[in-house]
Amino acid sequence: MTRVLVALDESESCLRAARTAARLFPGYNTDFLVLNVARVTAPWLPVAAYGEVAGMGSAWDGTIERPSEREITAMARTAGIQEPHVMAEVGDPADRICEVAEQYDVDLIVVGGHEKGFLGRLLDPSVSAAVVRATYRPVLVVSGEPPC
Repeated sequence: MTRVLVALDESESCLRAARTAARLFPGYNTDFLVLNVARVTAPWLPVAAYGEVAGMGSAWDGTIERPSEREITAMARTAGIQEPHVMAEVGDPADRICEVAEQYDVDLIVVGGHEKGFLGRLLDPSVSAAVVRATYRPVLVVSGEPPC
Protein backbone atom coordinates (compact mmCIF):
# COMPACT_ATOMS: atom_id res chain seq x y z
CA MET A 1 0.00 0.00 0.00
CA THR A 2 1.26 3.47 -0.91
CA ARG A 3 1.11 5.99 1.92
CA VAL A 4 0.83 9.63 0.80
CA LEU A 5 0.99 12.61 3.17
CA VAL A 6 -0.88 15.66 1.87
CA ALA A 7 -0.32 18.98 3.66
CA LEU A 8 -3.63 20.80 3.38
CA ASP A 9 -4.92 24.20 4.37
CA GLU A 10 -7.42 26.63 2.85
CA SER A 11 -5.00 28.05 0.28
CA GLU A 12 -5.60 27.42 -3.41
CA SER A 13 -2.09 26.00 -3.85
CA CYS A 14 -2.69 23.35 -1.17
CA LEU A 15 -6.10 22.47 -2.57
CA ARG A 16 -4.51 22.12 -6.02
CA ALA A 17 -1.83 19.86 -4.51
CA ALA A 18 -4.50 17.68 -2.88
CA ARG A 19 -6.41 17.41 -6.18
CA THR A 20 -3.18 16.41 -7.93
CA ALA A 21 -2.42 13.74 -5.33
CA ALA A 22 -5.94 12.31 -5.68
CA ARG A 23 -5.55 12.24 -9.48
CA LEU A 24 -2.08 10.65 -9.42
CA PHE A 25 -2.96 8.01 -6.83
CA PRO A 26 -6.52 6.88 -7.53
CA GLY A 27 -7.79 3.60 -6.25
CA TYR A 28 -8.00 1.53 -3.17
CA ASN A 29 -4.28 0.87 -2.68
CA THR A 30 -3.41 4.36 -1.40
CA ASP A 31 -3.56 5.47 2.21
CA PHE A 32 -3.96 9.28 2.30
CA LEU A 33 -2.80 11.08 5.42
CA VAL A 34 -4.07 14.66 5.34
CA LEU A 35 -2.28 17.05 7.68
CA ASN A 36 -3.26 20.58 8.63
CA VAL A 37 -0.76 22.52 10.73
CA ALA A 38 -1.77 25.71 12.51
CA ARG A 39 1.26 27.95 12.67
CA VAL A 40 2.04 29.58 15.99
CA THR A 41 3.66 32.93 15.46
CA ALA A 42 5.36 34.86 18.20
CA PRO A 43 3.40 37.98 19.12
CA TRP A 44 6.18 40.47 18.45
CA LEU A 45 5.89 43.94 17.02
CA PRO A 46 8.89 45.80 15.53
CA VAL A 47 9.28 49.14 17.27
CA ALA A 48 12.63 50.62 16.33
CA ALA A 49 15.49 50.54 13.87
CA TYR A 50 18.26 47.96 13.84
CA GLY A 51 15.95 45.03 14.51
CA GLU A 52 14.82 45.99 18.00
CA VAL A 53 11.49 44.44 18.89
CA ALA A 54 9.11 44.54 21.80
CA GLY A 55 6.65 41.92 22.91
CA MET A 56 2.96 42.71 22.55
CA GLY A 57 2.43 41.55 26.12
CA SER A 58 -1.17 40.69 26.88
CA ALA A 59 -2.43 41.65 23.40
CA TRP A 60 -2.36 37.97 22.38
CA ASP A 61 -4.68 35.70 24.33
CA GLY A 62 -3.00 32.46 23.24
CA THR A 63 -5.88 31.13 21.15
CA ILE A 64 -5.12 29.60 17.78
CA GLU A 65 -7.75 29.56 15.08
CA ARG A 66 -7.62 26.47 12.94
CA PRO A 67 -10.07 24.31 11.02
CA SER A 68 -11.67 21.37 12.78
CA GLU A 69 -10.96 17.81 11.68
CA ARG A 70 -14.43 17.75 10.11
CA GLU A 71 -13.57 20.85 8.03
CA ILE A 72 -10.23 19.36 6.98
CA THR A 73 -12.01 16.14 5.97
CA ALA A 74 -14.48 18.17 3.90
CA MET A 75 -11.61 20.01 2.15
CA ALA A 76 -9.88 16.70 1.39
CA ARG A 77 -13.05 15.16 0.00
CA THR A 78 -13.71 18.25 -2.13
CA ALA A 79 -10.23 17.75 -3.57
CA GLY A 80 -11.05 14.13 -4.42
CA ILE A 81 -9.51 12.32 -1.46
CA GLN A 82 -12.42 10.17 -0.33
CA GLU A 83 -11.06 8.27 2.69
CA PRO A 84 -8.50 10.56 4.32
CA HIS A 85 -6.87 9.93 7.66
CA VAL A 86 -6.98 13.49 9.00
CA MET A 87 -4.59 15.06 11.49
CA ALA A 88 -4.61 18.58 12.93
CA GLU A 89 -1.37 19.79 14.47
CA VAL A 90 0.04 23.01 15.89
CA GLY A 91 3.57 24.26 15.34
CA ASP A 92 5.97 25.03 12.56
CA PRO A 93 4.38 23.59 9.39
CA ALA A 94 7.59 22.30 7.79
CA ASP A 95 8.79 20.67 11.02
CA ARG A 96 5.43 19.02 11.71
CA ILE A 97 5.08 17.79 8.10
CA CYS A 98 8.51 16.14 8.26
CA GLU A 99 7.87 14.68 11.72
CA VAL A 100 4.52 13.18 10.66
CA ALA A 101 6.12 11.81 7.48
CA GLU A 102 8.69 10.00 9.62
CA GLN A 103 6.17 8.85 12.21
CA TYR A 104 3.90 7.28 9.58
CA ASP A 105 6.72 6.18 7.24
CA VAL A 106 5.11 7.80 4.19
CA ASP A 107 6.15 7.08 0.63
CA LEU A 108 5.49 10.61 -0.66
CA ILE A 109 4.87 14.08 0.78
CA VAL A 110 2.61 16.39 -1.26
CA VAL A 111 2.67 20.14 -0.59
CA GLY A 112 1.43 23.22 -2.37
CA GLY A 113 3.83 25.95 -3.36
CA HIS A 114 3.58 29.45 -4.72
CA GLU A 115 5.96 32.24 -5.66
CA LYS A 116 6.20 34.89 -2.96
CA GLY A 117 9.00 37.15 -4.12
CA PHE A 118 11.99 38.21 -2.03
CA LEU A 119 10.19 40.20 0.66
CA GLY A 120 7.42 37.62 0.96
CA ARG A 121 9.96 34.82 1.48
CA LEU A 122 11.79 36.93 4.04
CA LEU A 123 8.66 37.58 6.12
CA ASP A 124 6.99 34.21 5.51
CA PRO A 125 9.48 31.52 4.48
CA SER A 126 8.42 28.83 2.04
CA VAL A 127 7.05 25.73 3.74
CA SER A 128 7.54 23.61 0.62
CA ALA A 129 11.21 24.60 0.30
CA ALA A 130 11.79 23.89 3.99
CA VAL A 131 10.19 20.44 3.65
CA VAL A 132 12.32 19.61 0.59
CA ARG A 133 15.47 20.59 2.50
CA ALA A 134 14.53 18.80 5.75
CA THR A 135 13.53 15.33 4.54
CA TYR A 136 15.04 12.54 2.50
CA ARG A 137 11.56 11.36 1.45
CA PRO A 138 10.23 12.21 -2.01
CA VAL A 139 8.34 15.51 -2.05
CA LEU A 140 5.89 16.60 -4.75
CA VAL A 141 5.52 20.38 -4.81
CA VAL A 142 2.48 21.45 -6.81
CA SER A 143 2.66 25.10 -7.75
CA GLY A 144 1.49 27.58 -10.32
CA GLU A 145 -1.77 27.98 -12.11
CA PRO A 146 -2.90 25.29 -14.53
CA PRO A 147 -2.21 26.18 -18.18
CA CYS A 148 -5.03 27.79 -20.13
